Amino acid sequence: MTPTDTKVPPLLANALAATPAPLLWRTLALALDTVLAGTIAAILLTTVIFPQSYPNAEAVIQQQMHSFKLAFDQARTTGQMPAVVVSQEYLDLTAPATNTMFLVLLAYFAGSELATGGSTLGKRVFSLRAARCWTAEPPTWVECLVRNIFKAASLMWIFLLAANVVSVILRPARRAVHDYLARTMVTGDAAPPKPPQPDHES
Repeated sequence: MTPTDTKVPPLLANALAATPAPLLWRTLALALDTVLAGTIAAILLTTVIFPQSYPNAEAVIQQQMHSFKLAFDQARTTGQMPAVVVSQEYLDLTAPATNTMFLVLLAYFAGSELATGGSTLGKRVFSLRAARCWTAEPPTWVECLVRNIFKAASLMWIFLLAANVVSVILRPARRAVHDYLARTMVTGDAAPPKPPQPDHES
């Protein structure tokens, strides 16, 4: 299974066991997966976590949003952005929200790839999968965990996301930072057939 992508240097193409996925399909797959995981996290926060631990969360959020709106309205009118006071109650909500989002992203991506041999729902829509670079086989559970810890973190913190974007755009194999950490890549090639199991005579 030799990659045919002409953008990949010949030496690299000979080393890789699969063709790097098109950047557009990979981006759309990630966007779809992120929306799905974000929806799951939002449902958990609004129906389970906040009602049990922060029963006044909705009122706190609405009050803070109102403060932001007043500040933006004043900035439009006067041309100067006033200082916006963020309440402690609102700040107290950010930690459980951040932790929940990170854990849901990790569980969604790692669990999906482990269960399907490297795919997520978004990847399946665009016929993509994560694979080991030099064998094209599905990643192991350790590789799934490593790549998706960093991926989940990169979707939460902008400087990690920027590192991933730069790596995917500039590197010829279009591997993100988490791909380098886990020695994986995203490809549209089919998984190699499993070797036949030897017959054991009784």
